[in-house]
Amino acid sequence: MKKEKNAFQKEIQKNKYKYIFLLTIILIGFISGIIFSNILSYNDHQEISNTLKDYFLGIKNNQSINYLGNFLNIFSVNYLYMLLIWIFGLSIIGIILNPFILYFKSFVIGFSVGIIISVYSYLGILGSLLYLFPHLLINLLVYTLLSFYGIKLSIKLFKALFLHKNFNFQELVKKYLKILGLASIILLITTLYETFLADFVMKIFTFFLK
Repeated sequence: MKKEKNAFQKEIQKNKYKYIFLLTIILIGFISGIIFSNILSYNDHQEISNTLKDYFLGIKNNQSINYLGNFLNIFSVNYLYMLLIWIFGLSIIGIILNPFILYFKSFVIGFSVGIIISVYSYLGILGSLLYLFPHLLINLLVYTLLSFYGIKLSIKLFKALFLHKNFNFQELVKKYLKILGLASIILLITTLYETFLADFVMKIFTFFLK
């Protein structure tokens, strides 16, 4: 166990600049989403604000929830992101597309946070924190890990094709499949949380709403 931990720490240290690059992409996407949420036209902002208010009002009034429908929707979105990142990592285009997917995902999260804060002001900070923790942040970490290994494999493929460098493709894909399996389990857990528990947690926020 200690050896595995040391190996993991060494790998992070060795590839820290790749992780920094991906985290920078996420940060840029998140900030871009917040900025975009604040430059919407008045009509668009009102429409989204009304939808958001209806959502929180439904939670506050214990509106009935279609758990099966919610689970299928959340599951399909989460696993679509996961599979796209994983599949793109099996080709050279993953070098470009995987960072873009991370950017887009963090942009959507930043946009949602920006809207919540815009509508509810300082109280929206609490709402956005409950919205983010823990499932969305865990999902983002999972996508970052997948993107890292996907980009790493894409770079290896690029070097093999254009620089004629040899590497153990079978070993890399085997490790890549293990990462996919781990990501699948974690995303299933966060999907179950978001489906069955997130609305109850968000109810804390609705207690402060008039």
